[in-house]
Amino acid sequence: MGFKKSLIAVTATAAIAASAVPALALENEFHGMFRLKGVVNNFNATPVIRLHGTVDTPLGYGFYDPQGKEKDVPTATYLEQRARLMYIAKANDDLKLVTHFEIDSRWGDTSYTSGRNRGGAIGADTVNIETKSVYLDFNLPATGVNFKVGIQPYNDAFKGVLFDADMAGVLASRTFGDLDASAGFFRFDDKGTVPGKKTRDMFAATGKYAVTKDIKVGGAYYFIDDDRSEDDGFSLPYLFQEQGFTNTYHNVGVNAEATFGPVTVDGFFLYQFGTLRAPANRHVSAFAGNVGARAQVGPGTARTEFLYVSGDKGGSGTTNAFQSVQDEHGYYGGNMQILFRDAYAMTIDNAIVYTTNNKDQGVIAGFVGYDLPITSKFSASANAGFAAVAKKNGNTSNADNSKYLGTEINASLEYKMFDNMSAIARGAYVVLGDYYSGVAAGGQDPDDPYMASLILNYAF
Repeated sequence: MGFKKSLIAVTATAAIAASAVPALALENEFHGMFRLKGVVNNFNATPVIRLHGTVDTPLGYGFYDPQGKEKDVPTATYLEQRARLMYIAKANDDLKLVTHFEIDSRWGDTSYTSGRNRGGAIGADTVNIETKSVYLDFNLPATGVNFKVGIQPYNDAFKGVLFDADMAGVLASRTFGDLDASAGFFRFDDKGTVPGKKTRDMFAATGKYAVTKDIKVGGAYYFIDDDRSEDDGFSLPYLFQEQGFTNTYHNVGVNAEATFGPVTVDGFFLYQFGTLRAPANRHVSAFAGNVGARAQVGPGTARTEFLYVSGDKGGSGTTNAFQSVQDEHGYYGGNMQILFRDAYAMTIDNAIVYTTNNKDQGVIAGFVGYDLPITSKFSASANAGFAAVAKKNGNTSNADNSKYLGTEINASLEYKMFDNMSAIARGAYVVLGDYYSGVAAGGQDPDDPYMASLILNYAF
């Protein structure tokens, strides 16, 4: 090809590329976080934790279970880290693709392997990246409706007592003046050899109305239809939660929040009914309720929360045990570190009340806390909470003991090194209640759990 023709070809190609740029132009957003957590304790990753899994979770996660174990719990020390990376491809203000990935490991665990939650041993070189979410977020033209389609984070309207997880589904949302409404469909599981035959699905509808700028009321309905027609090995025996081969749960509730000067009060009531079918048919009639408040007191903020989740003593055709979605949820309103699940927990995630179902026993709990900004760089927080089971049943360690699980006190001090990076020193101690009296080996009382941790947290 001659020089003139080559020049014409190059010019034409450049023109075509230039004309295509506006159609292909994207705004690229990157967000994420890195967290390093060092722990010294006699609770997490020790023999008093009922382990779940030996492949995906080498140290296990779940309930505190000192029954039959040695009274003196060995001290565990470990460092674990987590990185989350989010990439958003934004075509315009009405369309974007959201992706979110996670990499977890414990220092010294394994290397030169594959699988989640590993790769911290010398040499590293581990295939360990996890997909948290991948979904389209778009506004349907001329309707005012926003859609999120794909694997996405979604939590209930009741402070996480029912579910709070990443899940595959479609969520439609729209604002009508002072009313925010949404409806969605989510597929938790599809276990059959023929897709769609043995599924666990959820249909959701929520709404929140701003009565005034200081008062909001809302409601939600979640219908969970479990047609897997099999025992859930995850729930039984690990979570000690009621289970049938085919289950249907209706969850309907209300929530509200109101601000009165320096005080904000909120809460919810959630009623659950449905059926567990086979091996023993049982009707479900359960509920969860909460009230909380926070207020400016002196230079800081005082907080209080109360939570009640119904339990069941067993032996009836109706169960009052609240059926949470396995352990794919968490109540963090009390800012606990041991008594309830820790908001800063990563791969190693344990608690005395690990699920709101709490082995079908339910829970009664109350919390108080105070957050104090000391300087522009330093802040402190102190919390206390108690918990008891709502009902004793066959999962109770000793039927002759009381329902009182224990009381936690904890404190933290945060130093803001940069605008988006902090170092946090924390400590927590639990005085065990009479529920655990004499359950350790030899009829002894187990040691009270404690934990000290240091966290480095960076978000961008």
